[in-house]
Amino acid sequence: MISVTAAAAGALAALAVIAAGTGHALRRPREALEAAAAATFAAIAMILGGDEAVLGGVALVLGLAAIARYAQAVVSATRDAPARLFATFERESEAKGRFLPRTLVDRLGRNSLSDVQIGDRATERMTVLFADIRDSTALTEELSSEDAFVLIADFFARSARVVREHRGSVDKYLGDGYMALFPRCAEDALDAAMALQAAVRELNREGIGPPIEIGVGLHTGPVTFGTVGDARHIDTTVVSDTVNTAKRVEGLSKRLRVPVVATEDVMHLVRDASRYIVRPLGAQAVRGKRDPVDVMAIEPMPDVRRINTVQSSYAAKQRG
Repeated sequence: MISVTAAAAGALAALAVIAAGTGHALRRPREALEAAAAATFAAIAMILGGDEAVLGGVALVLGLAAIARYAQAVVSATRDAPARLFATFERESEAKGRFLPRTLVDRLGRNSLSDVQIGDRATERMTVLFADIRDSTALTEELSSEDAFVLIADFFARSARVVREHRGSVDKYLGDGYMALFPRCAEDALDAAMALQAAVRELNREGIGPPIEIGVGLHTGPVTFGTVGDARHIDTTVVSDTVNTAKRVEGLSKRLRVPVVATEDVMHLVRDASRYIVRPLGAQAVRGKRDPVDVMAIEPMPDVRRINTVQSSYAAKQRG
């Protein structure tokens, strides 16, 4: 028949093994190891002590301490579980937000990313901006693939900050360019286009790679955006002739060697055209469009104001 001493020693040894094995699962490794150590010493004292009162007392105290310490570790882990779960949900939501443009998700009328359903869609008037690195083929020939990647990634990072600062969102990265949407007003997109040119000049001054140039095209019109995919992968997409036109206008910026080109539809929405130097480029044939598109070269008005007859006449036309 098993003695009480042997049974108690076995129970304490079992506690030591359990505490040592569950510490990491409880996220309380130190407390669990302290409980395991106390239980181990208590079991040893009980085995060695037998009927001796001193060692028996030591075993009792250590055993009670082991039980209390392990119970504390379990209670602490249980209490912290909701906070850890909430932090995990926050991280997951933030991670999803990196892949789904938050500006579009908010405008779908959903309170959170978890509420977004496949097929959600809305139509709004927006200004669409396309930006693209010019002569990127020559860039990849001059640089190794890794160096070219670093340069383009740096350009994208700076561009994303500029777009966010002007209340827009990057919808898609397209090789060496991207598309951004500005739902608030046309000035946001125009100011972002000016700031993008400044960001590229700063990038070139830092000498991360060979100097680059970008072309920017802007057009305003109705845009239908929403979510597509399946249960395993969801993404946003934008379907609109406005998007196609903005992309073609960006192509005109390359052909005409103009940094920023906007359609007349964009400029009609600008409340204060005197903030920009506007140079009409005339009606230009655009692939995929039956009629030519009136486009204009846009530059920021310098800090020192100077006479610009083209700009002034355009501003007067807008007011009329």
